[in-house]
Amino acid sequence: MMKILIRTFALLGLSVLIWTCSEDFLDTPPQGSLSASNLSAQEGIDAALISAYSRVDGWANDWGQSAWGTSGSNWLFGSVPSDDTHKGSEPADGVTMGQIELFQWRPSLPEFQSKFLVVYDGIRRANETLSLINANENLSQADRDRLTGEARFLRGHYHMEAWKMWENVPYFSEEDTDFRKPNDQDIFPLIVADFEAAASLLPATQAEVGRATSTAANAMLGRLHMLNGDMASASAALNQVTGRSLADCFHDMFTTSGENGPEMIFSIQASVNDGSGGSDNANFGDRLNFPHAGSPIGCCGFHQPTQNLVNAFRVDENGLPLMDNSSDSNPAADEPVDPRLDWTVGRDGVPYLNWGFHEPSWIRDRAWSSEYSPKKFTHTPDEASNVGWVQNQLTPINVPIIRYADVLLMQAEIDVENNRLEDARAKVNMIRERAGNCAQGADQNPVPLDDPSTSHATYSVGTYDDPWTDQAAAREAVRLERRLELALEGHRWFDLRRYGESYMLQTMRDYLAVEETRREFLQQAEGPTSVNMLFPIPTAAIDQSQVDGNPTLRQNEGY
Repeated sequence: MMKILIRTFALLGLSVLIWTCSEDFLDTPPQGSLSASNLSAQEGIDAALISAYSRVDGWANDWGQSAWGTSGSNWLFGSVPSDDTHKGSEPADGVTMGQIELFQWRPSLPEFQSKFLVVYDGIRRANETLSLINANENLSQADRDRLTGEARFLRGHYHMEAWKMWENVPYFSEEDTDFRKPNDQDIFPLIVADFEAAASLLPATQAEVGRATSTAANAMLGRLHMLNGDMASASAALNQVTGRSLADCFHDMFTTSGENGPEMIFSIQASVNDGSGGSDNANFGDRLNFPHAGSPIGCCGFHQPTQNLVNAFRVDENGLPLMDNSSDSNPAADEPVDPRLDWTVGRDGVPYLNWGFHEPSWIRDRAWSSEYSPKKFTHTPDEASNVGWVQNQLTPINVPIIRYADVLLMQAEIDVENNRLEDARAKVNMIRERAGNCAQGADQNPVPLDDPSTSHATYSVGTYDDPWTDQAAAREAVRLERRLELALEGHRWFDLRRYGESYMLQTMRDYLAVEETRREFLQQAEGPTSVNMLFPIPTAAIDQSQVDGNPTLRQNEGY
């Protein structure tokens, strides 16, 4: 399995492939015990490739940087600035992360630098792999295609991460020797080329779970085009995503038994107790995102869902979204809610899988931030790590990079914009029908919505049975469904942004106008404004790009 491969090969002494954020790496001769001939052998190539995969989760013992900014889930950049989650915890904990929620986006914030470092280290590892492939004349064509396809997929993924954060960033291939390239070129076509090459070279399935496939390449290519507002190109790519289906139960994908099921297209492969010492493969960058000290998990109370998000899961008598953000409190047991709420959000009076009922004491600073905890990627007690500090906060649950429900909802968006409203309705109803298949019962095991063990809540989710005839209403229905289905998966901010600047600004201003009456710290928000359509390029990256005393990287406008 890929989880085992990541652990095995990431521990090899590939110091010839390792660099730091210091300028000195350019002038330092490679150090290490492995020769170039060993590395260019197929076993060495695969080890280098697994090293490139290992950066997908973001973590490689990056102490000295902000560990939380490295996370491959993008919780800090995709959820916290949006209307879905707060930074959480308490005011004095993670101050610079709080600045991201408050749109106090300073180029010097360490979280921006750590993200920049992670994605470019991933690019470097992918390029090192491609160089090794090119140096090996003995590979079979099938192996050459597969290895090249995987490396180009990963290079595309990491460049896409940089592009959607900053847009104005340099692109690096295996042929580059000058690592102080300016960021004055549009790299979008080069990312497209990587994913297109990966889609043509890779097989539809792989023997080892977790490796990239042609299906994953097409799905990521479709998302890339969606982020760029090109729905025609996105449709062509997404229509190539075949052989996938929705999991029977929404919660299945967030369990160790179901995480690599038919819905998962490409994900962060996580594991605990795998010999890595500190369970470093256990979503390390997300380890703060559990209930705090009053809970059996024990730390740390970050990534707390907003009241606005909880209210979005309220439903009417037909099980359709209530569209009412007036409530300031946790839904009572007799108030109907979408069952996905209690697979996504931890709330008082509801079982937190089989860790016990969520209680007020589980929240670090209830008056300041939120009364809710993140829940979607929570493991069960028997799956916790037995090594590392605060072992219960290390989780083996895979985090999806892209899954089939995501693809379906992007296709539904495309249908709406092409006035195929009934096709869009059918796709949204597929998602909602699946949502109605299971609910949180007395423990971690899913049960039917009306099971006696669900007395803590009233679960209801209905389908849209009337024809869709209004394009604007259909557009909003699809966007809301995407928010509910993908909440806490790191997409919301990037979705709001791609819906357009005016839409993002209006949505966030409406959110803040109400939410700041619930959470007074939000009154310190300095945005959003049009400047926040892109994140600031890290100061350290600009400083390190200097040639003859002049930086080659230019800062994004407004910073």
